[in-house]
Amino acid sequence: MLNDVARMRSGEMEAELSAKVDKLIDEFMAIVDAATMERHLQRGIARSQLPCSMVAILDKNSLSILAQFRLENRIASYFYRPDIALLPQQAANSAQWEFGFEDAFIIQFPANLIEQNTQERHEAMQKVAIEHIDSEFLRLENMLSLMRTRPIFGRAAQSVGARTLFLLLPQGANLRGNELAILNASRANNLATVEAEDIRCGRSAVREMWHSLNHAAVIIADLTGTDGGVMYGLGIAHTLGKETILIHPQGSKYLTDIPRTYGIEYEDSDAGRAKLEEQLSLLLCTMLTPTVDD
Repeated sequence: MLNDVARMRSGEMEAELSAKVDKLIDEFMAIVDAATMERHLQRGIARSQLPCSMVAILDKNSLSILAQFRLENRIASYFYRPDIALLPQQAANSAQWEFGFEDAFIIQFPANLIEQNTQERHEAMQKVAIEHIDSEFLRLENMLSLMRTRPIFGRAAQSVGARTLFLLLPQGANLRGNELAILNASRANNLATVEAEDIRCGRSAVREMWHSLNHAAVIIADLTGTDGGVMYGLGIAHTLGKETILIHPQGSKYLTDIPRTYGIEYEDSDAGRAKLEEQLSLLLCTMLTPTVDD
C-alpha cells in the first residue's frame, strides 16, 4: 500500500516535513479505499492499494508520488526540491530512468496541501483520488482488451538500459549526413548507443533489432530518405511504447502528434547539423537528467 509503514526509508527530507507527507498519503489512501468500496470495485484495482515502493518529491508546485507494485525489498524515499517544478511527464521519466520503476504510477498533489489541515484539503484530495482510481480502472480495461500477440521475433526482453539509445539510421551513404551530430550529442550526455543493422541482411538482423528495441530507453530515428528499415523499426518502437526522437529534414512532416514522440527538424547544411547536434544534446539532457541528485 502507498502508506505502508514497514518499508525501508531513505532520502534527505527533514523528518517534520516527511511526517506531513506521510499524513497526507494516509488521508489520500483512506479516500481511495472508501471510493473503491463505494463503486464496488475489487481492492487492488488501484495499484496504490497494493504493496509498493514509493518515492515522494516535493517541489515548489507539487508533491509527486512515484510508485510501483513490489512484493519484496520495498522502499520509501523522500526528497525536497523547492527549486524545480516537476511536470507529470518529467515525473514519469524520472520514475523509469532514475529510480528503475518499469511500470510506475504517478500521483501529483498541489504542494500547498501539505500545510493545510484534513478538512481544508479534503475536497482537493478527493478530486486527486477519483482521478487516480479512474486512471487505474482505465488502465486495467485497456490491459484486458489488448489483442494477444505472438511476435515473430520471439519473447520481448524485460530489462531496460537506463542510459542506452538505439539508433535507426538510413543505410544509404548519401543519407548519413546526420550520423556524426547524433553520435556527438549522445556522447555529450554519456549515453551508450547501439545502431540497428540493415534488416535486409536477413532474419538475424531483424531479431537483433527486436531485442535492442526492447532493451533501449530511447529510440532515435533519422527519417531522412524514409528508409524502409528505419520505418520498420520505428513502427515496432511505437508498438512497444518506447520514447522516440524523430529527426527529419526541414519542410517535412512526420508523426507530429504521436504521444511520447519528440521531433527535431534540421536544415541540410553544416550550420543546420551543428544546430541539430545542439538541440538533440539539450533534449537528451532534459529527458535523462536525474530529478534527484546524490
